[in-house]
Amino acid sequence: MEPRLDQVLAWLEQGRAVVQVEYFDALGKLRRQTFHRPTRDVGRALEEVAQLLAGEGIEGRPRVRLKQGSALRVEPGLQQRFWKALGS
Repeated sequence: MEPRLDQVLAWLEQGRAVVQVEYFDALGKLRRQTFHRPTRDVGRALEEVAQLLAGEGIEGRPRVRLKQGSALRVEPGLQQRFWKALGS
C-alpha cells in the first residue's frame, strides 16, 4: 500500500503559514505532519508542501481546508493549487 493523503489543513499562525497533513502510511496507520512555512501566502505554502510530499511518494486528492479560528472551510482554489503541485 502506497502512502495516501487523507486531508490537509492550512492556517496563519504568528505571521506565517502552517500546513498540517494527515495521511495513511504504507501500513495503513494514520499519520499527521505539520509544516511551518516562512510565508503569509497560504496558497504558496500549500504548493511547497505538496511538492515535498510528492517527492516522498505520497499521493492522493485530499480535502484541503482553511482554518480560521475554530471554523474550517473548503477552499476550492487552494485545493486545486495543492492538487496541481502534488501532481494529482
